[in-house]
Amino acid sequence: MIKHLLAFVLLISFGKLHAQEAASCSDLKKQFHNRIQKKTRAGQADNVLMSKYDVHFYFLDLNIERDTTYLSGKVSIGSNVTAATLDTFAFELNSALTIDSIEFQNATIPFTRVAHMTYAVLPTAAVSGDNLSIRISYHGDASVVGGAAIGDGFAHDNSPSWGNEVTWSLSQPYSAMEWFPCKQFLQDKADSVWVFITTDASNKAGANGILEGVDTGLPNNKSRYRWKSNYVIDYYLISVAVAKYVDYTIYAHPSALSNDSVKIQNFIYDNPSCLPFFKPRIDSMAMVLEYFSDILGLYPFHEEKYGHCMAPINGGMEHQTMTTIGNLGSLRVNAHELFHQWFGDHVTCKTWSDIFINEGFASYGEYLSYDQFRSHTAAQLHMANVHDDVLQDPNAKVWFTDTNNVSRIFDGRLTYNKGSAVIHTLRFILGDSLFFRGLRDFQTNYAWSTASILDLKASLQTSTGVNLDDYFNQWLFGEGSPTYGIEYFSDGFNIVVKVDHTTTSSNTTLFKGPLELKLISTMGDTTVKVNITQNSNTFIIPSDKIISTVDVDPNNWLLNAVSSIMPNPLLQAVSTQVIAYEEALGVYPIPTQDKLNLSSSLGEEINWVLSSSTGRTLRKGHFIQAEIIPCQTLTAGIYFITFHSKSGSCTKKIIKN
Repeated sequence: MIKHLLAFVLLISFGKLHAQEAASCSDLKKQFHNRIQKKTRAGQADNVLMSKYDVHFYFLDLNIERDTTYLSGKVSIGSNVTAATLDTFAFELNSALTIDSIEFQNATIPFTRVAHMTYAVLPTAAVSGDNLSIRISYHGDASVVGGAAIGDGFAHDNSPSWGNEVTWSLSQPYSAMEWFPCKQFLQDKADSVWVFITTDASNKAGANGILEGVDTGLPNNKSRYRWKSNYVIDYYLISVAVAKYVDYTIYAHPSALSNDSVKIQNFIYDNPSCLPFFKPRIDSMAMVLEYFSDILGLYPFHEEKYGHCMAPINGGMEHQTMTTIGNLGSLRVNAHELFHQWFGDHVTCKTWSDIFINEGFASYGEYLSYDQFRSHTAAQLHMANVHDDVLQDPNAKVWFTDTNNVSRIFDGRLTYNKGSAVIHTLRFILGDSLFFRGLRDFQTNYAWSTASILDLKASLQTSTGVNLDDYFNQWLFGEGSPTYGIEYFSDGFNIVVKVDHTTTSSNTTLFKGPLELKLISTMGDTTVKVNITQNSNTFIIPSDKIISTVDVDPNNWLLNAVSSIMPNPLLQAVSTQVIAYEEALGVYPIPTQDKLNLSSSLGEEINWVLSSSTGRTLRKGHFIQAEIIPCQTLTAGIYFITFHSKSGSCTKKIIKN
């Protein structure tokens, strides 16, 4: 990746590339929320009917133009019956659209409609395991003003910056049915999708998968774009965009594809100034895709493509293999939408309550892209701004249950920013090696499927061997954040730091876990990691340094505030007591090869825990005077042994040769 850095240095000044700001994914997905009309959603009985089959294929064969939201055509839904019997095939479709006919086995079948639900009656009941294909012919104006989280499920507008007319879809979370017949169940992904768009020959139509071909010379000066994807896809990630575009294609070369490449196909407004304006940032996306492939696993849809279709929106929408985007000049937005191809598309949230799986991780992709392609300073400034925003809400919480509240699903502060911030904390807890291994294993474990926050927890714990109960209970299911108060003392033998913390929410009263403290001294600063186990902890660090103050969380890993930092000479007594306690406990030989000898002159029961350098408990026990710990099976490296008894506690470092 080093060879690409110069290019990014040149792009740092790209900054504000246009009068139209690159708004966030969150801004896009709730910008029209105040206009959202109450509309009939599938009820419990409808969901029961739709639960009787699994979708395996969508085939959209539609007529769409760039200057209207009127559409017509046919949609086939291929499915497999999962119930004992199925006599009524139910699906959702915008009630403003007229259904001309529904066909099953090349014959027209009767149907009824109630609001946005349609019930097609099969000639004979299907049974479990049967494959069904239903074809719906329909037409009409698909625009439902303010009907989607992101405005309209199907919309037409002119770009205020470039003047181009566009018709496009944005279906998240519940608005796919506004423009095509479907089953809006997150956990029922289709195995594949075809999107065929017939449009005026002056247009291009972008969609998911590979452009298999363009049929030209059709009647009335039309062309048909035939897009096919053989990857598993969720209903809201199916998309189309139609405009006068130019096709600008580049290629990425992930390290895992030594003899192959990934196509990045971009449909850019045909305004002659548009492509030159965005070309440097578009070109840079190849190296972003390569980097994300290195840290997350190979780009999931590498056999087809990644790409962008421009539309007059603020931000972007992560349509599978073909993001819809307003401004390609923002590294932050571009990286966010690309990261979604792993977190959101390849692995999708199981319910909208689990949207953290999509948006928290995609938002952290912004931080990672800054850190890799701009500078660590830029990334840290980005995270500091994220923290500042989240800390405005003392009860900020990632988890929620009201999935009808679209504003809450796509809340920028809670879902996006706190989601990103607590993932940064998870990285701190696990360390880079375990963190990225955990993300890659999660992608493998839930490939082409959906996952909940609890699924993520189980996967990470299995992958890393680290108990994450406290982390998930506090940072994802809990509320607020800690506020630290610090007292310190140093005498040339020990540095004593007392850490007290309160919390901003009465619903989460304790934040356990690691905390970094930077001990400031004229003899050189020292950063130590301590483990917070209660609301008041006192730590003793053997050191000959005299410190002048303490910097809490200097690398900004945690959402937190600091109430006070002050010296306390009364902590000298703690230092004296610790020196005596440590001297009473012996550990030898160090380094060791086959055993450790433990000894104590305290005359009381001593509990001990042997842990790895990452904090994982390996062995534990207790003794009064002496004990021998066999070490033959330990690999060479650094370990720690912690002693605890009624008189105190201390930790000593072990080296195994």
